Amino acid sequence: MKKLQFRIISILMTVFVIFSICIGFFSTQLLQDYAVESQEEGLVEQAIMAGSSLDGVAKDPSDFLNLKQEASVLKQHTKHRVTLIALDGTVVYDSAKQSPALENHRNREEVQAVLTGKPQGTDLRKSNSTNETLFYVARPVLDQAGEAIGVFRLAKPLAEMKQLNSQIRNSILTCSVLALVLATGITFLITKRIANPIEEVMDVAKNLSDKQYSSRYSGKGYGEVAKLGATINGLAESLQEQMQEIDQNEERLNELINHLVIGVMLLDEQRNIQRVNPVMCRILGMDSNELLGQSYADVTKSYGLSHLIEKTYRKKEMQNKEIYFYYPAERIVDANIVPIAGKNKGDMNLIVLLYDITEIRRLEKVRTDFVTNASHELKTPVTALKGFSETLLDGAMEDKDVLKQFLEIMLAESSRLDLLVNDILELSKLEQKQVPIAYEEVRVKDAVLSTFKLVKQKAEQKQITMEFIEEEEVNIEADSGRLKQILANLIDNAVIYTQAGGNIVVTLKKKEEHAIISISDNGMGIPEDELNRIFERFYRVDKARSRNSGGTGLGLSIVKYLVENFNGTIAVQSKAGLGTTFTLTFPIRHF
Repeated sequence: MKKLQFRIISILMTVFVIFSICIGFFSTQLLQDYAVESQEEGLVEQAIMAGSSLDGVAKDPSDFLNLKQEASVLKQHTKHRVTLIALDGTVVYDSAKQSPALENHRNREEVQAVLTGKPQGTDLRKSNSTNETLFYVARPVLDQAGEAIGVFRLAKPLAEMKQLNSQIRNSILTCSVLALVLATGITFLITKRIANPIEEVMDVAKNLSDKQYSSRYSGKGYGEVAKLGATINGLAESLQEQMQEIDQNEERLNELINHLVIGVMLLDEQRNIQRVNPVMCRILGMDSNELLGQSYADVTKSYGLSHLIEKTYRKKEMQNKEIYFYYPAERIVDANIVPIAGKNKGDMNLIVLLYDITEIRRLEKVRTDFVTNASHELKTPVTALKGFSETLLDGAMEDKDVLKQFLEIMLAESSRLDLLVNDILELSKLEQKQVPIAYEEVRVKDAVLSTFKLVKQKAEQKQITMEFIEEEEVNIEADSGRLKQILANLIDNAVIYTQAGGNIVVTLKKKEEHAIISISDNGMGIPEDELNRIFERFYRVDKARSRNSGGTGLGLSIVKYLVENFNGTIAVQSKAGLGTTFTLTFPIRHF
């Protein structure tokens, strides 16, 4: 504010000083001229009045004695130089010099004017006797008869006349200084009243340029300044609303990008990364702080992706390709590279979109394997039924012993086929969550003991001991029949894959708000490299033994989906030759 105020005051004061100097100069000249003219006129009048007192004093032209006496008296009253001059130019009396020492004055202009008949004569010149510049006024001196007998003259030094000019000049200068001080004070107050609102408007404008959009003009301006303040406030409100909308849109965009299941990366014209979302960080195996500002070539370890990005920069067209990542993990991604306009005209940025389709491709393989395995599993009983039927129709039915044997085999194969179809249908319903589940309070101990009864005969045949350890009584909310189905499948598998004389232990405990059911055996175990596949449909660790056991290969898949329908989890730990442990975790509901 002081800068603006000082600038306004400086400008106004400069203008004021210039005008003051100009006006002072011309007014001083005018007043000085007027003062000199006034003094000249006053000296003329004084000469006329003083000279009139000499008229009639002399009786004749030679009677100058009385005139000299009267002139000396006039000198004391007028305080000016008084001179009496005869008509022939002889100086009879002079108050400044002895008359004999003075030269003839007949040729003086003021004297000539009187001698030629004029009522008075004036002249301004330098005196030879006093060496001063004097203003002279002369008039005729009359005798008693009214005839001119000489010339009366008054003289006043010009320096004395100009003393008044100096006073006038000093007075004007003093008034100018006082006026300047007064004008400075008034200007300061006025400029403060003008500059404060303007400066506040400037501060608001600066705050707006610094993105402080809450800044407002609150000064008490007037006229155009008030309108300017209102306009700047309207601009500030508009900018604030627009920035709030931009921030909201930016926040929405960030939320949208950060919650996309597609990896998003923005590259500028220098091929540096400007933005990434969490999915892209996960695909590249790096944190966003490590990626932002870096060249994509330094952080992406895929030749295929780099090649596709460079191709997009070169052709300036959208590119799409399925790319394999081998680092930091093996992935298959559907890559889309989209060129967009940059901040500056002519610049081109890229949006890199990576959709992880690894699981999709895995599921496609699982489905393909399922169709293959299902066809293979169905083919065996169907082929058996067809073969035995054809054999019987070819005449074997006539032999009752063969007929009975073949019919028993056909019944077993049809039962196996029926079991396989039912398991497939049930698995399909579980996947689509179409299986009705009647939730009720279930005592886990009762479900385990009931399952033990179902497999008791098979376990006793192999001399396998089954043990139940309950650390704490636990009730869960579940479908009792489905829970028994889960336990039966796992315990039955434990019996099947445990050698004679083995041991099976079911442990029940409570951890925080979850029930933990562990089913352990010391059977053949599962190789570590196959643990992640045992829940796949038709997958068997020991294909021959599994099929001979009468299983369909869908049991663990059904178990997995049933557990998930109960909002639980299933995990497996195993080592080949040492046994297997399945761990079920179910949430506990408080009844």
